[in-house]
Amino acid sequence: YDGTGVEKDDYKAFIHYQKSAEMGHAMGIMQVGNCYINGIGVEKDECKAFIYYQKSAELGDAGGTYNVGYCYQNGIGDEHKTFIYYQKSAEMGHAEGICNVGYCYGNGIGVEKDEHKAFIYYQKSAEMGYAMGAFNVGFCYNEGIGVEKNEHKAFIYCQKSAEMGLTSGITQVGHCYHFGIGVEKDEHKAFIYYQKSANLGDLVGISQVAFCYRNGIGVIRNLQMSIGWYQK
Repeated sequence: YDGTGVEKDDYKAFIHYQKSAEMGHAMGIMQVGNCYINGIGVEKDECKAFIYYQKSAELGDAGGTYNVGYCYQNGIGDEHKTFIYYQKSAEMGHAEGICNVGYCYGNGIGVEKDEHKAFIYYQKSAEMGYAMGAFNVGFCYNEGIGVEKNEHKAFIYCQKSAEMGLTSGITQVGHCYHFGIGVEKDEHKAFIYYQKSANLGDLVGISQVAFCYRNGIGVIRNLQMSIGWYQK
């Protein structure tokens, strides 16, 4: 339904997904769920979305299984089921599901809190190229959560998440350069990273760009520019 190779038509997309769902295609069933949860080509209906996600999960679709867990976490509120479905999606190799199993362990959601297990799952998802997983590994190294504190490794993983396009990762790399966390202090590089994340709409990045202009950190002091960024 993204208009690839054909004029975009959300309703037709929904119809085709529905047809594939009726044929028992797990991915099609999951996509019908996505249409219902986002109101794409059909009236938004979170209850129907959940039903379709559950159907696709029963057919072994990793994305559908993950989405069932997401629904439990954000809608019905059954924490144990949240963990179970994230774990199932993780076993199917779903990178975001693996990361969220880590989140469950890290915060004791539906399972006994275990920060070391959280770190292990974050690391697994990072190795699969999942940006938030890499960011979380960096956070764990920075704070010494589930692993021995190591600021240089924290910087490396934040940089990885930034390279994957995670705006909060880009901001955090700026923060590391700003204060010399795990890397040699470089205020100009800090400003460049803050500006990158700000241009991508990251609120912390926007605030930091304004702060840098206000105080002349990594850039020539310019109060007008500072005010302009604060007003964004």
